[in-house]
Amino acid sequence: MSTTLESAILESWERQTRIFGNLVGRIDASNAQLKPSEDGWPIVGHLCHLYTCRAEWLSKVSPEHAIPWDAVWQKVDGAWQTIEDLDEVKRLLALSGEAVGTAVRTKLEEGAERVAPYDHPIFFLQHMVWHDGYHFGLIMLALRLGGQEPPEEWEERNVWGVWRDPEI
Repeated sequence: MSTTLESAILESWERQTRIFGNLVGRIDASNAQLKPSEDGWPIVGHLCHLYTCRAEWLSKVSPEHAIPWDAVWQKVDGAWQTIEDLDEVKRLLALSGEAVGTAVRTKLEEGAERVAPYDHPIFFLQHMVWHDGYHFGLIMLALRLGGQEPPEEWEERNVWGVWRDPEI
């Protein structure tokens, strides 16, 4: 079976969201507030930011696939804070990953050459992959600094192995 460049790129997003889902599965009440630096966001803040970034860009790139950007935020004493329901944050993050993949696939099927500020739907998708990877690293650093870094065996099976062999 031959793989087209387009299908491989779309598959890369599916693998990326699977890898991120594996990492998110390690987040619970005991580590959601860990930070990669003293002045950094807690892990749950990174997860909410990822959701918000995906939602905001979707509203520009593919309004028909838009999801509510503010679903992970609540106003407390006049200030915006992340919601406290970690399971809901995880659910929404998975939903946003699916929405991005669907939007890009749809735009490619429609033959779109430009979406919002991006020269091509693939540039949008690659922005999302890069952005997820950036925050993945910060979350891993927060876990490391908090004494909860996943062991190498976990990383091999749940991160690097997924890139090499999706059947893992």
